[in-house]
Amino acid sequence: MGLAVVVLWAAPPALASSDDAWAEFDSRVTKACVQASGIRNPRPSTIVGFDDRVGMVAMLVSDRKRGSTLSKLCLYDKKTRKAFVDDAETWSAPPQAR
Repeated sequence: MGLAVVVLWAAPPALASSDDAWAEFDSRVTKACVQASGIRNPRPSTIVGFDDRVGMVAMLVSDRKRGSTLSKLCLYDKKTRKAFVDDAETWSAPPQAR
């Protein structure tokens, strides 16, 4: 019994994110990508996550304007909290749920 208590005490805590933490992260990524895109009427896609070893997530930001093909692919660096965009006019993705 004593060994089990020592092992449990010495084990690192399990890290889990709360729903609020995920919502804050999603909001931060969306805001950074929309701002970096420079699109006036943005329609952000859902966030595409990668393995934590990559350290980035992706999002497509498209123009809501009817007939527009303007889209930007955004890569968001989780460590630096910076968004990087490039043209992606031939790409499409479903928008975020409201």
